[in-house]
Amino acid sequence: MENNAQDKLISVIVPVYNVESFLDCCITSIIKQTYTNFELILVDDGSKDSSGTICDEWYKKDSRIKVIHQSNGGLSAARNAGLNQAKGEYICFVDSDDFLKENYLEAFMIAMKKTDADIAICDIVSSRLAETEKPLDEVIILNSSKECREWLVNPLSREYVLMVVSWNKMYKREIFNDLRFDKGKFHEDEFMINKLLQKINKVTFVPIKSYVYRNNDESITGSKNNNDIRHLHVIDAYIERVKLAVEAGGEDDLQFAAVTLKWALLKTASFYKEGNKSMQYASKKKYDDIFNEYQKLLTDKQRIKYKMFTVTPGLFCKKFVNY
Repeated sequence: MENNAQDKLISVIVPVYNVESFLDCCITSIIKQTYTNFELILVDDGSKDSSGTICDEWYKKDSRIKVIHQSNGGLSAARNAGLNQAKGEYICFVDSDDFLKENYLEAFMIAMKKTDADIAICDIVSSRLAETEKPLDEVIILNSSKECREWLVNPLSREYVLMVVSWNKMYKREIFNDLRFDKGKFHEDEFMINKLLQKINKVTFVPIKSYVYRNNDESITGSKNNNDIRHLHVIDAYIERVKLAVEAGGEDDLQFAAVTLKWALLKTASFYKEGNKSMQYASKKKYDDIFNEYQKLLTDKQRIKYKMFTVTPGLFCKKFVNY
């Protein structure tokens, strides 16, 4: 980039908790960015391993690095602490067990300046993501929150993940002037996208896989924590999305609400199918509450189908839950 193209400060916020095996790689990938005008805010969220010490060692090496040490409060609390200290005109979040390609910040800044988007999104490297039906091989401009919502109709799709997660994006700083992540929530990104869709006017997708996502089984959403009932928070985020669409009241809104409701019911049933007794009890109760409150959004045929779970959840799961 030309020198005058590096005049905008970016705040890169990295929540850190017990990631000593991954942290050096993550920080190194940020320090080596081709766009150099950034501050790196490392938020040590009460790590019990050597992660906090690693943060302090990096602080000594590079003047762009800031370190915050705080008692463990969870991912949302760590991100919020970073936001409270951020000075940049743009914000990026990077999870500390992931890493970046060298052009990550530069590609975002070029896109933001060309399109004046509120948010820029990049594609990601991940073995867990499904491929798209149509190749994501060109810049895509989403000119309204309604167009962004079209990427949220299928939670199993690549587009859904790219839209929902917080860590493959660059944001204009002012978006977060009155927004913070909900503390104590699993799947906090699912709640944040609901808030963002109320505020944003334009999103630019950059067709570069410049963010590398690691499959870390030790993470909150890793396989070792499958039966933590706080995973049901994601259902609460889906239903918040349903409620907001119903309140908007347009025909497109109500269609989106109905589609999201069906996914919420299927996702809740999948927690029941894969869970232990505690998860089954909690997911059955949540499913019943959701169905009773929002079944009016379903057609008569759909209502009969989804009511089956409330009577014979095992049979419903065997017939309809395939993921």
